Amino acid sequence: MTTRYTLYTGQRSGAASVEVLMGALGLDVELREAAPWTDPVGPYYEELKTVNPLAQLPTLVTPGGEVLTESVAVLWTLLERHPGDWLPAPSTRERAACLRWMQFAASTIYTAVGIADYPERWTTATDDASRAAVRDGAVARMALGWDIVAGAHSGSRFFLGERPCVCDIYFANLSRWWKMREHLRARHPAFCDAMQRVDSLPEVAPVWQRHWS
Repeated sequence: MTTRYTLYTGQRSGAASVEVLMGALGLDVELREAAPWTDPVGPYYEELKTVNPLAQLPTLVTPGGEVLTESVAVLWTLLERHPGDWLPAPSTRERAACLRWMQFAASTIYTAVGIADYPERWTTATDDASRAAVRDGAVARMALGWDIVAGAHSGSRFFLGERPCVCDIYFANLSRWWKMREHLRARHPAFCDAMQRVDSLPEVAPVWQRHWS
């Protein structure tokens, strides 16, 4: 059986955090560009649709052919199957907080990003003003979500303490969308500083260079 994973990815997508973690864990992975928003679309976009009907990024296919979707689920599953230092110890408050805040960010912030990116999917109105109102409401919800996440940060070097965890990778990527880093710098500078520390980690910086340069 092959040991190689297949990750459908795209520049500036949620797959960036999965790329970081897979590199940090030393996993063998083939990256397949499948972004639907580029012109032309990624060369593996049509193939992605056969694997994941919603054509979402990231989509990860395991060596055994199992399909994994949803960023938090992908990250958490990888760390359960390939244990490392990126998750707090089991049955600790830190581990519970890690999962809690990643899931909160996924359901509140990531969802709002999708609405802001594609407001036409979330209203039956076809005029520009109505769609702009949906987008603006989603961006406001995004900012509120970040205020809540940043409010849970104690001021430590990273979100949960002095060592980076998988939640830091997830937050550092997600906070780049819709100018939320600027929002965080203005309102939560200590949290923003923590995200910048994540950006400079050797496991992270090369992937961010490829996605965000």
